[in-house]
Amino acid sequence: MKAIVLSDSHHFFNSIMDIIEGEGRKTIDLIIHAGDVHRDVEDMMAAYPEYRYEYVLGNNDYFTVGVPFDRVFSFDGHKVFLTHGHNYGVKRSLGRLLAQGKKLGAEICIFGHTHMRYFEQKDGICLLNPGSSVYSYAVLETKGDRLDITIKER
Repeated sequence: MKAIVLSDSHHFFNSIMDIIEGEGRKTIDLIIHAGDVHRDVEDMMAAYPEYRYEYVLGNNDYFTVGVPFDRVFSFDGHKVFLTHGHNYGVKRSLGRLLAQGKKLGAEICIFGHTHMRYFEQKDGICLLNPGSSVYSYAVLETKGDRLDITIKER
């Protein structure tokens, strides 16, 4: 399975389309967005209805309703905690985010907010920020039980 991980697109929808088309539309199973979507997910769902979507709101998503700030889901058997990160103070420290990930039993914590790419294994949990989708994104791919994570520049 393959997932594209986006964050902080801030309604630069062309960058999202470039990422999806560049990765090969038929190879993608899931699109994950870590907030500050500015209705970009709604546009993606209209343009690419074939995908499953997991997304959360960010600190700048004022007009989107009915979407949570945190979400827990499974990606091919891997438990994922998805949040924008502003409610966990990720610009100062990743301590609260990591603690929440542990509490939830997550294998992967995906966050955004800082607009900076970040990938680290810490205390058995993968912390992943794909950066702003204007400049970068991440790809999650499973091969059997193995999970590969790659951050790519646009």
